[in-house]
Amino acid sequence: MIWYKFHLGDYITHTTHLSDAEDLAYRRLLDLYYMSEKQIPLNTESVSRKIRIDLDITESVLGEFFEKTENGYFNHRCDAEVAKYQAQVANNQRLGKLGGRPKKTESVSESKPNGNPKKIKNKINTITSVAPTTSRFDDFWSAWPSSKRKVARSACETKWKRHALDPLADKIIASVTRLRASEQWVSGFEPSPLTFINQKRWEDESGTDSVNGSVFNRRVI
Repeated sequence: MIWYKFHLGDYITHTTHLSDAEDLAYRRLLDLYYMSEKQIPLNTESVSRKIRIDLDITESVLGEFFEKTENGYFNHRCDAEVAKYQAQVANNQRLGKLGGRPKKTESVSESKPNGNPKKIKNKINTITSVAPTTSRFDDFWSAWPSSKRKVARSACETKWKRHALDPLADKIIASVTRLRASEQWVSGFEPSPLTFINQKRWEDESGTDSVNGSVFNRRVI
């Protein structure tokens, strides 16, 4: 990301107890998260060198403001902002391929008889040809088990639409249905829905999880 929103009031409210060094560490960790657009690596020694802050301070701030997962240190707010940014970039690229943002609907004035009716009709057809479609995201969200990790619905839906996952909905939902009965998920160690979508967990082919005697593949990153 080349920019991200920074709400000064929220930041001050949640960081007034930090020392100067801890505050600097938190700011640099946020920058690292947004610049890489992914979770902060588990190798805290490498992370502390990157942000140029002592290891003990780095680990303290990570423990307070980030959630440690098997893939790295996760922050819900950061992940949501990254997803919004990526969706906006994808939309801008799509509009660029179409020749830029569509112009506002132009009214046809009766005082301009020289307008070409055929061109006007083509413009109207172009504007109205994009009809809304029904997304299978709601089915995916309903299939996901209720837990504290079931968050960032808006960001998840943005990812779902960006990757055009509707054609794979049955496969994805079937995978969720199977995995939610696994020992790992039942024990409360399931990934967040956003992580599941980002890493395309339904396509995993290495690692194993056992569900009712059956073996399902799981990739570990």
